[in-house]
Amino acid sequence: MNGAPRVSVVLPFRNAAATLAAALDSIAAQTFSDWEGLLIDDGSADDSAAIARSRAAADSRWRLLSAGGGIVDALNRGIAAARAPLIARMDADDICLPERLALQVAAFEADASLTIVSCLVEAFPAAEIADGMRRYIEWLNGLISADAIRDALFVESPIAHPSAMMRTDAVRAAGGYRAFDGPEDYDLWLRLLLDGGRAVKVPAVLLRWRESPLRLSRVDPRCHRRGFLAAKLAHLPRVLASGTPVQIWGAGPTGRLWGRALRQKDYPVSRFYDVAPKRWGKLIDGVPVRRPDPPDPAAGFLLAAAGTPGARQQIERWFEAHGLHRWEHFLAVA
Repeated sequence: MNGAPRVSVVLPFRNAAATLAAALDSIAAQTFSDWEGLLIDDGSADDSAAIARSRAAADSRWRLLSAGGGIVDALNRGIAAARAPLIARMDADDICLPERLALQVAAFEADASLTIVSCLVEAFPAAEIADGMRRYIEWLNGLISADAIRDALFVESPIAHPSAMMRTDAVRAAGGYRAFDGPEDYDLWLRLLLDGGRAVKVPAVLLRWRESPLRLSRVDPRCHRRGFLAAKLAHLPRVLASGTPVQIWGAGPTGRLWGRALRQKDYPVSRFYDVAPKRWGKLIDGVPVRRPDPPDPAAGFLLAAAGTPGARQQIERWFEAHGLHRWEHFLAVA
């Protein structure tokens, strides 16, 4: 290969022989051809490495690397080996549409301030898509602008990991991926975007995201709700100083979960609010639940923590209607 490519596709795999060939075919079929593919074998015991080795022998744009220390180690080995200024993430069980790389590169070329360019995703196969996943993808695909993505940072991961293209120097400057008791991709988004990076999405479906009961996000405990909450709490002091009083709007399961977690992190919870009359006057760990009043930021930073679909957005709109500003007065969490 002559010269450095414009995009390094970082694709770790482990025991992915059933799907790897289709994923590689989708990269090879891209309309944008100036890429290298870094295939990182994370200790496969099936034919995955043989498939990757065969591709590398047939097309010099592919390189096979070895890891074995888990997904974070594999990802960081790919980042270290990348020769391009842009890194495109890809998983061994997903499918890229032919225009994916071209449209994401074009977005970077049009806006030098961008750190991440993602895209819309489509989950498949249909038989595996449960209601929760369907709602998540609908929410995910509704976040396109830089503001919308950043404003959703403490709700859920606003970017599907294998859909992301990132500036290589920004990822390296952030220290790459980190191993901790939470999802490594979400932790990276939090670090990059809270440090002032900007992320947008190409408003088109460019990735088919395979859903499976064996997908890492389903079976790895770091990707369960407790792991996501750990990531949010680890980064919350970058937004809200420890010791700041907090008002939680929503006294259901989501609000109660945040109330307990915040107290453990030295954030006193001054009040709970809820629209359900049956909760008014009750105590949550000694803190009373009140009926909704006009929001008063002087009583504490406001968290919109309702888990019912649509309720959190209603609270956010109510805060804004009272002249409150996101990040300065309130934050949406889940």
